[in-house]
Amino acid sequence: MFRLARVALAALLLPALAVAAPPQKRGPSTPAERKRALEVTHRLERDPLGKGAGADRRWLFQWIVDIPDVNVTSCNGPLDALAEDEGGNHGKELYVQSVFGMAAYLIEHPKDKDDWVAVQKAGIESVLKAYRALKKVDEDIQWPVLDDLEAARKAGKLADVVRDEVNCKEGGEIPGDAI
Repeated sequence: MFRLARVALAALLLPALAVAAPPQKRGPSTPAERKRALEVTHRLERDPLGKGAGADRRWLFQWIVDIPDVNVTSCNGPLDALAEDEGGNHGKELYVQSVFGMAAYLIEHPKDKDDWVAVQKAGIESVLKAYRALKKVDEDIQWPVLDDLEAARKAGKLADVVRDEVNCKEGGEIPGDAI
C-alpha cells in the first residue's frame, strides 16, 4: 500500500507555506486536478527551474497530501542523498520530483497501485528526466547516484535496482525546503 504520511508531510510543509489551514477532509481528486497534476509533473521534468516551478511544486505537493485517492510513499534508497543536499545542486527539488513521478504514474496506471517496484521506478525515472534537463542548463550539476541510476535505466536494470536498493518498510522524509 502506498500511503504518504500526510500528517508528517503537512508538518514539513508548514515552513514553506505562509498560512496553514486546518486539515480538512475532502473527496477524491477530480479529472481536471489529475490532468493538471500530470501537466505540472511533466513540465517540472522538462524544466525543473522554469518560471513558476516553485509554485507548481507547492501546489502539486499540497494536492498529493490532500487527496485521498492517489497515495505514494517516499521510500529509503538511492535518492536519499538528494534530500540531504545543502550545496545548491538542486537535490531537494530532484528528490521531491520522485513523489510527483509516482503520483503521475498512479494517475496513469491506477491498476498498478500495488506494484511498489513499478511505482518507485516511475518516481526515479521522473527524477532522471528532471536531472537530464538540469544538466542541459548547468553542466556543473553532478549527482553520481543519478548517473548510476541513469546507467541502470539505459541498461534496462532500473527495476532490479529498485528491488535491491529501495526500502519501503520505513519511508523517507520529504525535505520541507524542497517545495
